[in-house]
Amino acid sequence: MKKLLALLMASVLTSEVFACSVCSVTNEAARYAYYATTALLTLLPLLMIGGVVYYIAKKDR
Repeated sequence: MKKLLALLMASVLTSEVFACSVCSVTNEAARYAYYATTALLTLLPLLMIGGVVYYIAKKDR
């Protein structure tokens, strides 16, 4: 119980708890890296599924 109370007090007393690591990026190169990584990780599963479907379709011909 004491650990939970200490954790709650620490989270309330610090302002960094509400900070977002992506929102506070001021370096344009780092911001581009975040966007590029997000796009890559979003499109990668779709490309993998498309590759498997293409392979199966080509194998059946």
